[in-house]
Amino acid sequence: MPPAAPRAFFHLGSDLMGEKNAKKMIRSATSRLFHLGGLAGRVGLSMAGNAMAGLFRDMERSHEIRADLMLKNALRVKDLLGQLKGVPMKIGQMVSLHERLFPPEVARVLQTLQQNAPSVPFDDLVDLIRTELGPGFRQIRHIDEDPLAAASIGQVHRAVLKNGREIALKVQYPGIDDVIRADLKNLKGMLKLVFSMFSRMDMEPIWQELNARLLEELDYTREAAHMKRMAELYSDDDFVRIPQVIDALSSRHVLGMELVTGISPDAAAGDAFPQELKNTWAEAIFRLILKGLFTFRFLHADPNMANFAFCENGGIIVYDFGCMKEIPDALSRGYARLFHAVLDHDYPAIPHILKDMGVHRADGTPLPWKMIADFADLFQKILEPGGCYTFDNDGDMYERIFALGQQYLPESMNMIFPKDIVFIDRTFSGHFGNLCRLNASADWRTILTAHLPAIDNN
Repeated sequence: MPPAAPRAFFHLGSDLMGEKNAKKMIRSATSRLFHLGGLAGRVGLSMAGNAMAGLFRDMERSHEIRADLMLKNALRVKDLLGQLKGVPMKIGQMVSLHERLFPPEVARVLQTLQQNAPSVPFDDLVDLIRTELGPGFRQIRHIDEDPLAAASIGQVHRAVLKNGREIALKVQYPGIDDVIRADLKNLKGMLKLVFSMFSRMDMEPIWQELNARLLEELDYTREAAHMKRMAELYSDDDFVRIPQVIDALSSRHVLGMELVTGISPDAAAGDAFPQELKNTWAEAIFRLILKGLFTFRFLHADPNMANFAFCENGGIIVYDFGCMKEIPDALSRGYARLFHAVLDHDYPAIPHILKDMGVHRADGTPLPWKMIADFADLFQKILEPGGCYTFDNDGDMYERIFALGQQYLPESMNMIFPKDIVFIDRTFSGHFGNLCRLNASADWRTILTAHLPAIDNN
């Protein structure tokens, strides 16, 4: 085992954020739209100006300037989304999970949205904590002003109780409720317009699913219940740890929990630990998804890697239970049938399985068999019998997926899918990027087949 890597309090990383990083959150709906519009305009103009100037540069110099410009624009995006918090920041976090979409320098900038977002000044939070906790506040001896982590709707502070126990307080940003609702209202029309460009299906059910999951994250009472449920479900799993909720120090806008430390995502993905340990962490993440989908039908649906910390025994610590997805029984069984068909190379059955799951053409007919076969062939490489596939960072798998996406774009525009699939697919695709960061290798087929009977035999 190598020397101990930098450790994370809660799930930020090794470097705690000081007040120098604290910024007032932009709350006005009009101002938020203005800032987003201004950002889009500045980025668009800078790229357009570079394209025009590139006509008069040699090729090598043009690539250098373009790379520098992309990095500057990434910094603009990161800074503004971090200050806006709410829905825009969540969208930025989702994009940052797929680091192979960007040059390495740009990916590193966007990944900071997952872990090192600008914090809100402590003075804006302390009155809310006192009011929310009421008499429970008297149990607290001290709260660190510098946050351990800052996210899209709240930030985490270390606190010490009068009995000496160290805990973590997750505190919601004052007024974020109104900010989230305003963001959702403002973005609904924009997303419907974008959605209409690549699909003929009714956006409203999908929008309702997105809306419901994001609004649920505002209720820390619900999140506390999720944490307790998950802790019970995984109580016999030595590789998954869920922090304990402290009821007396929790409310709708404040969540008290035990302070659990672990290895930060950046350190885990770096060079300080052997690949064998990284593979074990990746397997723990994969089993977490499979158990959520097939065994418990209750899925941790926020694959942001900053929601995890890593242990030297190969286990993972899971945080942030605001976005959880109840999996309908029929859909869970559908995914099991789908995986079995892929494993057995029973490609002709897949379009009909997908149709039973609610995935089909707009006219109700199954998706084309050739399209299904091409995508299934792509994932066969991961699930080869006796294989040990490596989720590497060379981007080859991403390139092949996007090439197929372009090839079958007309079919995709004519595709219907149920709203319940949105956060399941988000979880799988997000963790695809996380496994790439860990450069993980394992016999994924064996792990998958070990979990399929849990749904097949019910």
